[in-house]
This record gives sequence, C-alpha cells and structure tokens, in this order.
Amino acid sequence: MESNERYYRRRAAQELAAAKRAMTEAAVVRRRQLAETYLKRLAELTGADEMRVLEQEYA
Repeated sequence: MESNERYYRRRAAQELAAAKRAMTEAAVVRRRQLAETYLKRLAELTGADEMRVLEQEYA
C-alpha cells in the first residue's frame, strides 16, 4: 500500500505535469491549484516546505 507522503508527492507531480500540457489558462490555474493542495498536505506530513517544488516548476 502506498504511503500518504508518496501519494501526495506523486499526485502533485502529476498535476504539475498536466498544468504544463494544459491548453487553456483556466486549465493551468486549476491544475496548479490541485498541485498546491497536494503539496500543502505533503508539507503537513513531512514538516518541510514542499511549496518550493511549485516555485521551481514555474520560476
């Protein structure tokens, strides 16, 4: 069974990849918001600042 930490990290990565492939700005925003949600949950579990992943992807 997959751990919560691994699940949130995987889903955030999937949403960031989907945001890069999105055809409309609305889709990009929606996917980034989902990724941010997963990264916040991951940060709650790990205690680390996981939002840097989002910043690195769109710097």
